[in-house]
Amino acid sequence: MNALKPADWQERGEGMMTPKQQRMLNAICGDLAAGLSWHGQRLTKDDWRHMVAGTMLGWRLMPAIDRGQGAPGHIMLGGSSLKLTKSLACDAITVLVQIGDHPEEQGMRAKPVRWSDTVLLGLGFKESDFQEVSVRNVR
Repeated sequence: MNALKPADWQERGEGMMTPKQQRMLNAICGDLAAGLSWHGQRLTKDDWRHMVAGTMLGWRLMPAIDRGQGAPGHIMLGGSSLKLTKSLACDAITVLVQIGDHPEEQGMRAKPVRWSDTVLLGLGFKESDFQEVSVRNVR
């Protein structure tokens, strides 16, 4: 698979999210799931995707299904990340990277996320940047 570049996910427009934007979004959500608890709640990669899609597309508060086990309460419905436009996907990726780099801005006491090579390359780092760090750590 080809390495992502910033231009791959920074594409804007009203058309649907591109496969490269989808790949970057999935990689970021996976890294967030592995490295950050959202206000004490451990979210899966899918949870992160659902949360950012609902944030970007908007939420709707709905009565929950009554299963006969007491008050049904309410649920929040968002949208699928697959419904994001190119511009919304770009914004979602930017927001998630900001959360991962600066969790304190969201009121969380956590260290910044350690991004995977896929995400780092997508953010504009070069493979040689990783090699330099590896060599320095060996010495």
